[in-house]
Amino acid sequence: MSAAREIAAKAVDNVEGLLKDMFAGEYANNEVSLGVLLDGKEEIQVQLKVTRSPSEFIETEYCDWDDSFKPIDDDLKSGNSLS
Repeated sequence: MSAAREIAAKAVDNVEGLLKDMFAGEYANNEVSLGVLLDGKEEIQVQLKVTRSPSEFIETEYCDWDDSFKPIDDDLKSGNSLS
C-alpha cells in the first residue's frame, strides 16, 4: 500500500469521532490531520474535515450521486458508540 493510502486509511478511524465531537460541541465543522507526506523538502498534510456549513462544501461531481448521500446514524448525534 502506498504511503498516501496508508495515511488516508486513517480517515476511517477518525470520521465518527469528528462527527460526535462536532455534534456534542454544536460546532459547524471539525477537522484533523491524518499525517504528512514528504516530497523532498516539501510537506503535504493530509486532512479530514467534516462540515455542515454549505459555504464550505467542495463543489464536486460524485461518481454515484445517489450512493453519495446517506442519512447520518443517530448514534453519532447522541454520543453513543457504534458497534
